[in-house]
Amino acid sequence: MHFRYMEKDEKVRRNRAKTTQRIVEALEEVISERGLEGVGVNRVAEKANVSKVLIYRYFGGMEGLLEYYVKMGKLFPVFNPAVLDQIRPLQESDVARIWYRQVIQTYRYFRTFKAAREILKATVIENDSIAETTAKAQDEEMTRLVEQLSFVKGADTQAISAVVLGAMTYLTIMAQNDRTMISIDLRSEDGWKRIENAVKTIYIALNKMAIQSKEVNLELQSANLPMAQW
Repeated sequence: MHFRYMEKDEKVRRNRAKTTQRIVEALEEVISERGLEGVGVNRVAEKANVSKVLIYRYFGGMEGLLEYYVKMGKLFPVFNPAVLDQIRPLQESDVARIWYRQVIQTYRYFRTFKAAREILKATVIENDSIAETTAKAQDEEMTRLVEQLSFVKGADTQAISAVVLGAMTYLTIMAQNDRTMISIDLRSEDGWKRIENAVKTIYIALNKMAIQSKEVNLELQSANLPMAQW
């Protein structure tokens, strides 16, 4: 009898996981088609072919669904302790590479995936509860990512990251609107190659300053673990 209950519970969990995945995929489609401003429980439910009651039951409503989506790890990677140990720099000069790789990879994803780009726009939408919830979830995820990858003591990594990530967010939104910045064509691969090279230059310079500073300490690996490829 106990085994039968366990089997039933496992089936319920699998069904819920499948339904959740369907709802998330429907959310992405609606965002891609209509933007964040066009998202609503009815539209997502219809696209996912589920009752809107399920969305309220699983997520508490559209704000909860968007918060779940932002925090599920697709937009901003989640590193477990084992991976973080592998990512941790072996040498002082590795910190720059860790950071510019992560920034470049993250924003390449935003540029190539329309739903993700629309989520970024939540940061510039005013007087909208859904946008406010989404922007808050984004900020929490960015904060988590910065804290996980800092590997630096004595420098204001939060403020530095706010400047760089804020700029990359703005440039990504500008690119979606077919704009230029300082005459750089943000619609072109050549334009973005220049932006990415600038990001590398900034982090390499910051890394050199950190090495030379008496106030800043870099946290290195204690053992020669293989560097994770991510």
